[in-house]
Amino acid sequence: MATAIPETARIVIVGGGIMGTGLAHGLVAEGCRDVVLLEKAELTSGSTWHAAGQITHSTSSLTLGKCVDYNIRLYSGDLERESGQPVTWHGCGSLRLAYREDEMDWLRPGESLLKSW
Repeated sequence: MATAIPETARIVIVGGGIMGTGLAHGLVAEGCRDVVLLEKAELTSGSTWHAAGQITHSTSSLTLGKCVDYNIRLYSGDLERESGQPVTWHGCGSLRLAYREDEMDWLRPGESLLKSW
């Protein structure tokens, strides 16, 4: 069911996947009331639908890493305790491979970030 989109909002999140919905949840939990989440169809049906629930610690910044950490805590237990609704969570990890030196150059900053995290 489509809902009218407000003309203005203090915070607009584009993408209703696992990260966007988790971010919206966190902002509302912190007291933000002027939050709009946009998705082209229904929640979790966007461009990453095929990887629904995939959250990787391999991020490009400390800020994104904190968002990832929040979402893992949310979906692995906090949301079920808060809502009383069952949440199926399977923490599974990921692996990134580099075949060429330029790919290693792309991965090295992330390695440093993860070590400091």
